[in-house]
Amino acid sequence: MDPAILFAWAIVVFIATSGAIKAVGTQQAGSFKIRDLKTKAATQIFGVMGILIFGMGVLLYGGYLNKIENVAGLAAITYAAFSQYSPLNNAFSFMTVAYKTEFAIDDWIRINNQNGEVVGKAKDFNFRGIKVRTFDMSEVIISCDELLHSLVENLTPEHVFRWKTSLYVSKAIPIDKVNATIERFLNDNAIKELNDGEFGHQSYVEYFDEMDYRPSFRKVHVYTYHPKWIDLGEGDVDPIGYEVAYQITRKFKSEVYSEIAKEQNSYLDMSYVVRP
Repeated sequence: MDPAILFAWAIVVFIATSGAIKAVGTQQAGSFKIRDLKTKAATQIFGVMGILIFGMGVLLYGGYLNKIENVAGLAAITYAAFSQYSPLNNAFSFMTVAYKTEFAIDDWIRINNQNGEVVGKAKDFNFRGIKVRTFDMSEVIISCDELLHSLVENLTPEHVFRWKTSLYVSKAIPIDKVNATIERFLNDNAIKELNDGEFGHQSYVEYFDEMDYRPSFRKVHVYTYHPKWIDLGEGDVDPIGYEVAYQITRKFKSEVYSEIAKEQNSYLDMSYVVRP
């Protein structure tokens, strides 16, 4: 068979395989969107491999590799391609990240490395790296090589996740009053408990005395459970539970502060806002 025809068939096979993987990933993900990083990586890797094979076929078929100087030039290009900041090196980092990470597109993640911390929603993943959208609606792109040297925490790994709301209240306010107020607004906002069909998740409260920075205050942590997937109607669901939880708990926090502030001789530090 003519080598040119053979390489053309190879390109067709790679494109078809890439499309099939993408179709399966879309069907599994629902909502016509690939969320699994391994599936996204496979579709892009097969496309790149097809281009590389086609390029090698052109070189071989055209006789460019019959001369030693051409082989030496290709070797130099290959060496440069695998340098630290080259596209090919980033491609290998891309594959490593795809098959080692434990998060998917639309998961909320926290990334820690020597450059600091980023918390946001994973929006896209390709050879450039991971695109993360933060609470401030800004977008950050972290390269695959940088991801390999980062601590990545998935904040929404399952269909249910835990949320922490932090409050500061005066020690002059009785704990039973604080508990009653918290429980009231947990019920009002329908976040006191969550039954996911398998387990019942109950909210709970922890108290800590501030001995150093705020000796007259008590830190209160309220832990609530929320669904990751939100029903949008007509059988359509979307992983926007983290954003919904953020809005609900902000409202809950404001209501608790407003109610406790009505207590005589009570004082709240309203200037301290804790972002989850």
